Amino acid sequence: MPYFRPLPVLTVFSALALALLLTLGVWQMQRMEWKAQRIAAYAERGAVTSFREALCGAHAGIFGPSITAPAPLAGPQLRYYALRGQPGWVRIGLMPAPACTPDEPQRYLFVESGFEDLDGTIIARPQAWRLEVFPRPGRFASGNDPDTNQWYIFDRDMMAQALDTDPGQVLEVWARADLGLPTSLSQTPPSKHLGYAVTWFGLAAALIGVYLALHIARGRLRPAARP
Repeated sequence: MPYFRPLPVLTVFSALALALLLTLGVWQMQRMEWKAQRIAAYAERGAVTSFREALCGAHAGIFGPSITAPAPLAGPQLRYYALRGQPGWVRIGLMPAPACTPDEPQRYLFVESGFEDLDGTIIARPQAWRLEVFPRPGRFASGNDPDTNQWYIFDRDMMAQALDTDPGQVLEVWARADLGLPTSLSQTPPSKHLGYAVTWFGLAAALIGVYLALHIARGRLRPAARP
C-alpha cells in the first residue's frame, strides 16, 4: 500500500478550498446552460403587428413577441432613469390598451416613447417594443421625485397618479423598446461562463497537484514499496 500521512490543518483547508472551487465551476456550467436556453427562447419568440395580439394572444416561452405597431401616446410623459450604453432618461407615456373581450373595462399600458441623454436630447426612438414586467428597483436606487419628473424606481401606482390615471386601470406590464438581446444575456454570453468554469476547475486541479507535491516533498506520500 502507498504510504500517506496527511497534514491535518493543510488537509482541512485544502478540502474546503477544493469544495468551493468545484462548486463555483459547477455553478458556472449551470449558468451557461441557463443562458443558452434563454437566448434560444429569445430567438424563437416571433413578432406581431399589433399590441392587441401581444396582450391577448397565447404566446409560449419566456419572452413575448416583438411588437411592430403604432403606439399612440397623448398627454405628459415621465422620465425614468436607465442605462442604455450611457446614463439617460427613458420617456414613458400611457396608451389605451386594446380590449381582449368586448365587455372588458378600459385599461392603460405604459409605453416607452424614447431615450434621451442627461441633457434632455432624444437620441433614440423605439421602432419595436416588447412587453415586460416592471423593472425591479436597483439596490442603490434613489427615491422618485415626481415634482421634477425624475423617476428612479418603477412604481406603477405613483407613476399612474402622476399621469392623472387610476392605478387600477394600468396593466402590470409595460412596453419597452425592443433593442435586441437583453443586456443581461449579451454582456456575459454562455461562452464566457464556460471559460469561467474551466478556470475554476483548473484551479481545483492545481490545488490537488500542489497538495500532493507538498506531501511528496515532505515524505508524507510515497508509492507502495515493491515486494
